[in-house]
Amino acid sequence: MRAVGKIARLLPDGRHDPLSTEKGEIGRMVDRVDGRAKVSGAIRYTAEHDLPGLAHAVAVGSTIPKGRILAIDSSRAAAAPSVVLVMTHQNAPRMKPTAAYATLKGMVAAAAMSLPILNTDEIFWNGQPVAVVVAETREQAEHAARLIDVRYAQEPAVLSMTPEAAFTPAHAVLEEARTLVGDPRAGLANAQVKVEHVYTTPLEHHNAMEPHATLAHWDGDDLTVYDASQYPYGVKEMLAKKFGLPKGRVRVLAPYIGGGFGGKTTAWPHVSLAVAAAKLAGRPVKLVLSRAQTFHMTGGRAPTRSRIALGADAQGRLTAITHDALSTCTTDEFAEAAIAASRHLYACPNIGAHQRVVRVDRIQNAFFRGPGVAPGSFAMESAMDELAWRLDMDPLDLRLRNEPDRDPVSGNRFTSRHLREAYAIGAEAFGWRARPPATRAMRDGHHLIGYGMAAAINPDAILVAAVRLRLDADGTVTIHSSTNELGAGTSTAQTQHAAQRLGLPMDKIHFLHGDSNVAKTRIPGASAATTTIASAIWSARDTLVRELLALTKGTGSPLAGLGPEEVETRDEGVFLPDGRGMTYQRILAAAGRESLEVTGSSALPYQTIKRATNTYGAHFCEVRVDEDTGEVRVVRWVGAFDGGRVVSPKQATSQMAGGIIMGIGMALTEETLFDERTGRIANPGLAEYHVPTHADVPDIDVRFVDRPDPQTPLGAKGIGELGIVGVAAAIANAVYHATGKRLRDLPITPDKLM
Repeated sequence: MRAVGKIARLLPDGRHDPLSTEKGEIGRMVDRVDGRAKVSGAIRYTAEHDLPGLAHAVAVGSTIPKGRILAIDSSRAAAAPSVVLVMTHQNAPRMKPTAAYATLKGMVAAAAMSLPILNTDEIFWNGQPVAVVVAETREQAEHAARLIDVRYAQEPAVLSMTPEAAFTPAHAVLEEARTLVGDPRAGLANAQVKVEHVYTTPLEHHNAMEPHATLAHWDGDDLTVYDASQYPYGVKEMLAKKFGLPKGRVRVLAPYIGGGFGGKTTAWPHVSLAVAAAKLAGRPVKLVLSRAQTFHMTGGRAPTRSRIALGADAQGRLTAITHDALSTCTTDEFAEAAIAASRHLYACPNIGAHQRVVRVDRIQNAFFRGPGVAPGSFAMESAMDELAWRLDMDPLDLRLRNEPDRDPVSGNRFTSRHLREAYAIGAEAFGWRARPPATRAMRDGHHLIGYGMAAAINPDAILVAAVRLRLDADGTVTIHSSTNELGAGTSTAQTQHAAQRLGLPMDKIHFLHGDSNVAKTRIPGASAATTTIASAIWSARDTLVRELLALTKGTGSPLAGLGPEEVETRDEGVFLPDGRGMTYQRILAAAGRESLEVTGSSALPYQTIKRATNTYGAHFCEVRVDEDTGEVRVVRWVGAFDGGRVVSPKQATSQMAGGIIMGIGMALTEETLFDERTGRIANPGLAEYHVPTHADVPDIDVRFVDRPDPQTPLGAKGIGELGIVGVAAAIANAVYHATGKRLRDLPITPDKLM
């Protein structure tokens, strides 16, 4: 697989040429600042840390989906070689309840769920930790864990997603969101062409290269935790509350994460259990989940069921959109909000969208790249393709005909929307207009060939972040942030941005991350890291300049008495437009200062009720379907995206290609097989849960419109999750073009095509 990224803009005559960015680091194709350290093994991830006296913990999971523990016999485990302790609900330290992140009460917390794991004899899902064994080595802990005997009193469990199975006093269908614009029922009744179908996506699980891991160390009442977390500051807050500590006594370190994709946004029970075990053992404890345990002890993407009805006139203008979506949650409400794309992607006078969730006895579902939007877009973009076929219209032309001027639901103006340009750039690069209009029209031996396309949309946000910025006497700048590097290139993008903002070369910027003690930062995901941290650095720069100008007072400098808005930061210093000024080094030297330290925080979210901010894209793909075996191969891909200004094109290309690859897995291979009789997962491992390999992925051509959004910092918008949205629909639509067979239930496996 090879990903090629190009920045382009559409010219008035319809051609597109490379876009020349302004002079500076932003928009330059640069290598990752941490690339050499990563490939050489210099970077250590959570499970690779070691401390004197370290013991190793293994969690033991329940084997029933609901009930109570009648008895737990850990005597054989406790007597096993080198076992330090066995922790159960009978001897675990008391942990105070904390609200779940996804709920309104807990949006700033980090806990994945509010359930009192190991502080109760209740069982809430199959695989729930019921014991933790601590031993001198992991292998000894694993051996001892197999010696624990648990007897349960099993209770009836609701394991199915169907509403009918969930209408009980304890398990109800909850209404999470409802949107109504105009009269969708009348819009459908008056439509000249209609489509109405049900589309489903299965339970999926994250399979990041790095496993979930926590290392906890107590020093009196001071707690230090190394954790594979996307949200160090939130974990700090959660652990402080759980263990009754002042926040200042808790430090969480997570500088590098080996893949998260949303699964490490929240803290799953093993994090608190590692801390509790370390407290009980009186020594550092490391707990690393096995690959199978990541399926049983962390959540995945909830299954979804979407019923979509579209109505249009004979010219293809939409008259009605209705989308009823259903997903699952547990005790804590968490909706896989699958209706987002249907509400904001197309102009339509009558829109009805309804999101519901079913309470089930499973582990809480989790954020998963493009949460809600990705599975919802499969339904919406498949339905749009079906409507195009019913109208005998090119699927791209149908989308262009229904491109809105304002947000279809709120009526608010878009901060920017250049989806038309993305369609044009992608279609030209792919050669879409050469697509035969009939199904089964292209063949190569026993392979049927099809083209498919789909639109993409994802909400954009700026969240809460703060940074600490230090200017040293040698003119170098160090920026500290409590956010971390998930592999998305955050440190590179921020180094580029800070270098341009401060007028320094990149090698004079050092971006340090992943320490909860630096500053309060709440950006565990939402594709918000680049713009949120940039906003905080922007603020810190202004404060730094203000402090530097204050140092020049009484020196006779032309900078004395000026404000930040009157000067420029360039050429490694502060200057007036006419060229007069001083370098950072000269200002500090004249003031007798070795360094100057300031802080900065992100601006309040720039989206208001008067604006609509999203990112957009267009996917075009070619598939080959083996007529004999039903095997689908994606052989060509072009994606064109509108994510505002592209700060770091090389990292952005990688992000979009990564999302597309995850979308290929979503479309063709990924499915967590959940036994609705026992609540057990049948394929908890990479041998049975199939993620795309190199052989499954074609060369990917990624292109960017690169038009700045005037309402956002840097003109940039978050794009990390945009790449996966619409991918599954594009593939399903291509499969239909190749075979004439419409598949509405993911994944598209050979048995469904034979």
